[in-house]
Amino acid sequence: MRRKLCMISLIYIFIVAFSVYGPLDLIGAYTKTNAFSEHFYEGASVTATGNIVRKEIKKDSTIYYVNDATVNCENGTLTNTSFIFKLDSDKIPNKSKLNIEGNISLFKRATNEGGFDERDYYNSLGYYFRLDNVAVKAVDTGLITGFDILYRLSKNIQGVYNQCLSGEEAGFLGSVCIGNKSELDIQLRELFQMVGIAHILAVSGLHVSVVCMALYRFVRNRGLGFLGSGCLAGFIAILYGMLTGESVSSVRAIGMFLIYILADILGEAYDSRTALAVMADLLLIENPFYIKNTSFIFSFGAIIGILFIALPISESYKNICKWKQRLRISDNGFNYDEKPPIFDRFREWIASSIIFSFGITVAMLPIVTYFYYETPLYSIVLNGLVLPLMPFLLAFGLFGGFAGLISIEAAQIILYLPHYIIYLYEVIAAHTLDLPFSKVIIGKHGLLQIAVYYLVLLVVVNFSKVVKFIKYTLLGKKPQDNPREILKGYKAMLIKTIVLSLLCVVVWLIPEKQGFEVDIIDVGQGDGIYISSGDGARFFIDGGSTSSDAVGKYTLLPFLKYKGAGHIDYWFLSHMDLDHVSGVLELLESGYRIDNIVLSAEIPKGETLLELLALADANNTNVLYMKQGDVCGTKHLSFKCVYPSEGANSDDINALSLSLLMSYDGDWDGVVDYSGFFGGDIGAEQEQAIAAGGLVGHVDLLKVSHHGSKYSSDSEFLSVLSPDVAVISCAKKNRYGHPSAEAVERLSSAADKVYYTMNSGRVRARVGGVDGYIEAE
Repeated sequence: MRRKLCMISLIYIFIVAFSVYGPLDLIGAYTKTNAFSEHFYEGASVTATGNIVRKEIKKDSTIYYVNDATVNCENGTLTNTSFIFKLDSDKIPNKSKLNIEGNISLFKRATNEGGFDERDYYNSLGYYFRLDNVAVKAVDTGLITGFDILYRLSKNIQGVYNQCLSGEEAGFLGSVCIGNKSELDIQLRELFQMVGIAHILAVSGLHVSVVCMALYRFVRNRGLGFLGSGCLAGFIAILYGMLTGESVSSVRAIGMFLIYILADILGEAYDSRTALAVMADLLLIENPFYIKNTSFIFSFGAIIGILFIALPISESYKNICKWKQRLRISDNGFNYDEKPPIFDRFREWIASSIIFSFGITVAMLPIVTYFYYETPLYSIVLNGLVLPLMPFLLAFGLFGGFAGLISIEAAQIILYLPHYIIYLYEVIAAHTLDLPFSKVIIGKHGLLQIAVYYLVLLVVVNFSKVVKFIKYTLLGKKPQDNPREILKGYKAMLIKTIVLSLLCVVVWLIPEKQGFEVDIIDVGQGDGIYISSGDGARFFIDGGSTSSDAVGKYTLLPFLKYKGAGHIDYWFLSHMDLDHVSGVLELLESGYRIDNIVLSAEIPKGETLLELLALADANNTNVLYMKQGDVCGTKHLSFKCVYPSEGANSDDINALSLSLLMSYDGDWDGVVDYSGFFGGDIGAEQEQAIAAGGLVGHVDLLKVSHHGSKYSSDSEFLSVLSPDVAVISCAKKNRYGHPSAEAVERLSSAADKVYYTMNSGRVRARVGGVDGYIEAE
């Protein structure tokens, strides 16, 4: 029966996956999104009714999530949809029905690889748009205001943490114990993510085990029957899930716990694989797009990894411990009742924890790198140290939070232990990050590569079963009955499994070789160009923005990680305007490896340059200077400085921008296969000088100077370049009026095609056969 249920559940999961990712929507997954796109547009005025299912506190506002909504506008009515909206207040109770007015705001798509895709994220949660400029017309709480008690309880517990602990520790404990991430310190979250222990910040199966399973077993041991114990523990589990925000991971864990209780009540054996598949089905029936949700994939992927990879490896070690105990010979021979010495038990417990952590890390590696493009190398050991303390952190954290509602003094005493555990976590994580190769950037692998990795890993983990089947079933050999030989066989098999698993990891960590490509990244109002030479070297030209906050952290670095660029060999900076260098300053400050920064020999002195030089020195980055005629590059790709000329001087720093002519020779036959011009913010006067000097000719790609200013893109200069493609990098809304109509007109006459990052996002140029081609949305 269990197998049939599991198979039916798996079939439905495959149907959902095919509908969401494949060409044919078998279950109508896209019905709501298609209906929405037919009726509504950006800025449309609407009235809406719906039920608030949850609310999430941010630092300066509250996000409300509305389901079962009906939305009316001039183009028609959309029913059974979902949306979000923000208010300064959190006073509207959960489960309320409300009537509001507002304007449709479409979720933004990621315009660069590696960037956060707001639309995909909210769609994966089942929400299709946001309402802005909201006016709440009516709120009907009816008889359900009691549902908001848990929300207020969560706020009060967070208040206890805030009174008893420092802000950083209080935010951490709130996230771990009650799922409140509104006060979680961003730097602490990023630190834990970089060393591979960010999963402890999410409510998961560990929480259910500590809170609910412990309660269930406690009342069972006190004589309460299966039904009574199950009802009590199940009710507490559901309340705890509502208290912690009903995240995907908590719903999965609590659902599996309820199935476990049900199996006990019915006298059936619990099968974790079937329970996992059933919970996946229940969530996907509610929202098929959960199958694209990061939390869903991590939560279910972790349990699958435990069941099929971590546990089999761990069981091998337990078998070794079991047979070692059998070989502890006393005077009377085998003494099975004698326990191992306490030191041996402690050593075996530590080894077992690390081996189990190793199994989970190996199992989760493709998922981690698929979403984050890097992996923390020391997470195996770190998780082995962190996870054993989590039950104590959770138990004392929750107990202290509830005790503080009665007595803050009692809470302060109880929360001493969580305080020291959190401090230990921070110290371990910080020191781990300082170790060499603490994280390895490898880029994003494809789904086929992930499938092959797991197939090979499953064969490796089940290698012992395959060997036994061949030896004892196919070849008819007799199994060993000598305990020492059996122990020896288990040890050899565990070593082989670990070594082969590590081999899989090493192969996975090898970055893919990139061909030649030029990526003009969408940084808003600014410039950022990534260039791969095709022979292993990576170059970058400029990297800054005045319209995007923290462009280095949120745009450049995610893109570089996606591309598997753990470092940049040469980073050219045309000049020191912030829309060209702000992101580079951020990356240097964060410690990202840049081997060489290349500047113009004629670059004017200034505060930004001094800051750049200081950061470069602290980051062990060489600073090189190019003058007109100098060449930098590899055997296949070169960059020639064509401007400014030696001794050039100007009060306008734009006029002294480092200007580069790129030449790519893929066959190394002396024939340029692809060429490009990058001129920073030079104006028409400088462009005329370059053209008159005969320093440039036809190019395949022109990165339009000064974001399409009307004072650049000189007609004579464009005539000399006669570019196949011109790309303008600017923001849709900028105070400079870029790109100007005059520049666009001149570019349209000179170039075969003009692209705009503000419209298409990232623009990529590659070489295919003998011709270049462009990829743009």
